[in-house]
Amino acid sequence: MTKDELVAAEASSEQRLLTTMSELRNIKAALDEHSIVAITDAAGRITYVNDKFCTISQYSREELLGQDHRIINSHHHPKTFFRDLWGTIGRGHVWRGEIKNRAKDGSFYWVDTTLFPFLNATGKPTQFVAIRTDTTWRKAAEAQIIEITENGQRQIGEDLHDGLGQQLTAVEILCAGLKEDVAGTPRLAKQVDRIGRFLRESISQVRSLARGLVPVSDRPDALWASLVELADRTNAPGRLECKFDSPVVLVDDHNTAGQFYRIAQEAVNNALKHSRAKRITLTLVRTAHTLELGVADNGRGFPKVLRPGMGLQVMRHRASVINAELTIDARPGQGTTISCRVPMLK
Repeated sequence: MTKDELVAAEASSEQRLLTTMSELRNIKAALDEHSIVAITDAAGRITYVNDKFCTISQYSREELLGQDHRIINSHHHPKTFFRDLWGTIGRGHVWRGEIKNRAKDGSFYWVDTTLFPFLNATGKPTQFVAIRTDTTWRKAAEAQIIEITENGQRQIGEDLHDGLGQQLTAVEILCAGLKEDVAGTPRLAKQVDRIGRFLRESISQVRSLARGLVPVSDRPDALWASLVELADRTNAPGRLECKFDSPVVLVDDHNTAGQFYRIAQEAVNNALKHSRAKRITLTLVRTAHTLELGVADNGRGFPKVLRPGMGLQVMRHRASVINAELTIDARPGQGTTISCRVPMLK
């Protein structure tokens, strides 16, 4: 290669480098404009944060650099959540999920997060890039939508029970009186008796529909009582054992009680439809600081049950709107255990 060719090659190489650096700056600028970005070293210490990270966390860049992400830990997620997170990225895999964080003033915010590990030549992570999107507004909107839906269902349930149900009961009473009046006419008496049976079946169906729409009343023991009823309805001697042996648990927050029941209902339905379980066990435990619901089955496990977009997504959504943590322990051939835990103020 001649000297002129060498100079030309070096100039071309330098131009490509400058072009690449310019493209990277543009990508970084676009990413910083759209997302909350942080970079940590292999030990988890923060080495870079963009302006959006500082804005949402309310910490200055100087306060964040050199710290780890415990500075914004909301203590909402259990230790197993972060153990699984670090285990995933520590093995060089990408982690995706939603995290609830706490800002400097004590307020909370949710972020949809992607954690990407940078690996060295041996495949070991040298740093981690966290790209986040603020989803706090979406969580609030989802909670409002669920509240509106639940209120609508409650109104329909009350109308069914107090309106149509009462009218059908009144007609059944009149039918019973009519049956006595036509007792001397066997053909008519038989028809009236048949009408009475249909009315009783209709009343039973209306009451069942009303209970489904309003499964949890405003009483503190309503969640516990509704879970007792759910287990009794599900139990099928000889085919499926469903039990709920927890002592009475009082829950004053009606929204939490309602969402816990819906999660239990969804978990039981999934076990019935997909797991081929022979035994389902429901538990409800309250400690000084937490309320925890458990639904365990001895079915075939996770692979085809609760896949994203189905029951699991519904349950996670319901848990998130009451700031609860949903965890799943599923082992192929050994069953599935679903736990939902929420902090309680008193």
